[in-house]
Amino acid sequence: MASVPISHLILFIASLVIAAGVVGTITTGVDRVSAAVDDAGLDATEKLRTDVTIISDASAGVYNASDQQNVTLLIKNTGTYRLAPDGSGLDVVFDGRYVRPSAINGEVVSADGGAVWSRGDVLRLTINASDLDGTNSGLDDGDHRVFITVNGDEELFQFRVEGGN
Repeated sequence: MASVPISHLILFIASLVIAAGVVGTITTGVDRVSAAVDDAGLDATEKLRTDVTIISDASAGVYNASDQQNVTLLIKNTGTYRLAPDGSGLDVVFDGRYVRPSAINGEVVSADGGAVWSRGDVLRLTINASDLDGTNSGLDDGDHRVFITVNGDEELFQFRVEGGN
């Protein structure tokens, strides 16, 4: 009869060891899920706080205004997130082609001298159009599109180049 309590004791200890292993595994999994949710929340907050608006007028001659084959856009930070004052956080696609950062120049036009691109500040973004296709020929006549993305916020600007530009 002594064998029954011993077998019960062995089964009890085995069940405790298994339960401890399961709890440890579940705790680790819950911690990972919690960290992922926190990271996703921070990313979502950054995206929600980021908002830019292209305020350039397409009919006001955004191309070749200074005879340097540049496209100059004015972009206003309408969100609460501070952005890089040189436009380095922007991804620019011009007529379906990604524009390398070396072909972009950004300058904040603000009262504080452009130290940051804060809410309400305007960035003057200059895209070197002669560098886009490597031919140094500038833009052809017709319709053109500039697609700008920053922290998930997307803006599209369309303009037309007509003879003489």
